[in-house]
Amino acid sequence: MSTTAWRFSGTEGADDAVLQVKQLGDQQVIDVRDVAVIRWPQYAAGPQVQEHVTDEGGKASAFAKKLSKAGIDSAMIESVKGDMTPGTSALVLLSTDAVIDSVTKAFQGHAMELMRSDLSVQQEDQLRAAFGAKP
Repeated sequence: MSTTAWRFSGTEGADDAVLQVKQLGDQQVIDVRDVAVIRWPQYAAGPQVQEHVTDEGGKASAFAKKLSKAGIDSAMIESVKGDMTPGTSALVLLSTDAVIDSVTKAFQGHAMELMRSDLSVQQEDQLRAAFGAKP
């Protein structure tokens, strides 16, 4: 499993990405384990976090995730919050078994930047190259 954090310009960019990730999960292109969205509205005092946004059933699912320890590490969320700027949003994704070619094709045309991950430097460079960003 890997955790990646992606920054989007605008506070709705991450919300759009969640919908795309859910569709990719339904197509079995990626196995989504957990998703968090962080938004920093232009005039808010700080970023706002919404965790487990793909859960069906809300609190019960969140509790089950905590028991199975298959959620996004809180340190990752705090790190991403620290890198946010007003007027942006971020998607933090815990996933496995991604078909990179299909995922990159689905996100073509989206302005997104890899902020953080728990991948190796080589894996990050490959991911950035696949998404057309400079390392």
